[in-house]
Amino acid sequence: MGATEKFLGMRVYVVVPGTVQTPIKIVMNSGSDRQIAGRFENTRDIVQPEGRQAMQIGHVRGMVEHHLILTAISHLRGKKINATTVPYNAITGIAKACRDSFELIHVRNLLDAANIRYFEFRDTQEGLYEDVVTALATEPVTPFAVAGILDYLPLWPGK
Repeated sequence: MGATEKFLGMRVYVVVPGTVQTPIKIVMNSGSDRQIAGRFENTRDIVQPEGRQAMQIGHVRGMVEHHLILTAISHLRGKKINATTVPYNAITGIAKACRDSFELIHVRNLLDAANIRYFEFRDTQEGLYEDVVTALATEPVTPFAVAGILDYLPLWPGK
C-alpha cells in the first residue's frame, strides 16, 4: 500500500476557538483523567480575529504535516532520502470552530478519552497571549473515529 492510499478516507480535524482565555487555571478532576479549566482573577478574554484564527489553523496543521514527514523519514533509515522517497500525503482537512479555551479543553478531554492523538499550537506572543493553546489538530482519522466528539462543532466560517 502506497503512502497516499494509507490515508484514503482519513481527515485531519482542526479546532480553533473564537476567544481564548489567558492565563487559564487547569486542575485535574479527582477520580478521572479529565482536566477542568477555570479562571484566575487576572484571566483575560482575547478575541481571535478571523485572520489570526486562519493562521492558528495553518500553524497546527503544519505540526501534523511535520509529524507525518518525520514518521515517514524514520521508516526510511539507511535509505537515500529525497523528495520522491518521502511522499506528500494529500489528506483532507476539516476546520471546526469552538467558542473559547474552555470548550477547546472539553474537546481535548474527549479526544484523550477516545485515544485520538492530537497536536496543540501554543501561541506565546508576548504582551498578547503569553502562553495559550490557540488551535488543536487531530492525527489523520476517519470521520467515524470522531463521531460524537467533533461533529457537534460547527465548521469554521472563515469569513
